[in-house]
Amino acid sequence: MKLLIQIILMGLFSTLFGCGQGNDKKQQTNSQKLADITSRTDISEGFSDIFLTITASSKTDITNIYVGQGLYKNKPVGLKFEINSKLPFGITSDGEINSKSGFVKNGVKFISLGQESDKLINALFDLYNEPTKKTFSRNIISATVFSLNQQDTDFDKNGYYKFKLFFNDDCDENTYAEMFFNINTAEKIIELHEKDHDYRKPLLKAFTD
Repeated sequence: MKLLIQIILMGLFSTLFGCGQGNDKKQQTNSQKLADITSRTDISEGFSDIFLTITASSKTDITNIYVGQGLYKNKPVGLKFEINSKLPFGITSDGEINSKSGFVKNGVKFISLGQESDKLINALFDLYNEPTKKTFSRNIISATVFSLNQQDTDFDKNGYYKFKLFFNDDCDENTYAEMFFNINTAEKIIELHEKDHDYRKPLLKAFTD
């Protein structure tokens, strides 16, 4: 935990750009036209960020579930995300780290949609300049989440929520990775932002193992 706090402190000010469960209670769909997942990417920054349109959403007693979809080279890609509904604020009003409750283990989960997720992970292989092609893991991929927000999240309200994710944070440095994860509930967009090029291979490994 101390290591995660140090990592947050080192990168916080450069990354605030946006950088047991119950049954489903509510299902919403979004008929918005799908866009290319790279259409909003700022290539001048040197990162291969992707943007997915939220096409469906549902809730359990403690989580919000979103289906994010888009196009890559005119082919549909997508992924399901499950995130804790009430994530504590991570940044205090004084700009300090909320080390007590700001980090939530397994706070975000990535769930395969089958072929669309296979196409999405291969899109990432392509964008990250990795020649290998693999399928997205059929296991649920969990990450520790740190909220970059100054208030507790409430996904029932329109807002732009920013998070930092940590993958394999209990493992050795060769499998450890970070990513920025943003949810814009007003525009119905999920953003996956790169943190560093060095995390590309560990991220791909996390999503395919």
